[in-house]
Amino acid sequence: MNFNDKKVDLRVRRTYKLLWEALEELLSQPGQEFSSVTVNQICEKAMVHRTTFYKHFEDKYDLLYFGIEQFNEKYVKVSLEERVLKPFQSFEMVPNLELLDNIMQSNKNDDIFNNYMNYRNKETLKHDFLELNNRGENFSVPIEIIVEFYSGALSSLSAWWVQNGRKVPAKQMDQYFHEMINKEFFTSSK
Repeated sequence: MNFNDKKVDLRVRRTYKLLWEALEELLSQPGQEFSSVTVNQICEKAMVHRTTFYKHFEDKYDLLYFGIEQFNEKYVKVSLEERVLKPFQSFEMVPNLELLDNIMQSNKNDDIFNNYMNYRNKETLKHDFLELNNRGENFSVPIEIIVEFYSGALSSLSAWWVQNGRKVPAKQMDQYFHEMINKEFFTSSK
């Protein structure tokens, strides 16, 4: 569901906003990890009844998916080529990135949260590489393997970058990233 979809009832949009903001706030607190957050805590913080929560979301994982999709929708508005070739500069184009940084920092030791984030990153990259392939880009390595490698490297480097306060400029991170991977990876063999 697009959070800002004008067709969605204003009350539903408000409920989604309140629940997501409550989860954001809980996840931004030092020491508060996603795996220990409860639906009761989310509802209490949002001042939304549990039955309302379950009317819209299956569980807290469904709410997390919804919230991360809000960031992802903004991220995929960056051109495909920019996202693939300049991932760190593309990350910086996402509004409210500081909030996502805080959430990632607070949850750096939460395996459930990190596994979910890695899954979302892989799905986005898989979509991106399949689209590149549809546009005529040929890869000598199967896309599934490229996605595993690329997402693993990006996840690790992104976590390092956030944990170190993004002191290395995004442009420099992109340069380092490309120096570490095979540059032939991105050349078309048409």
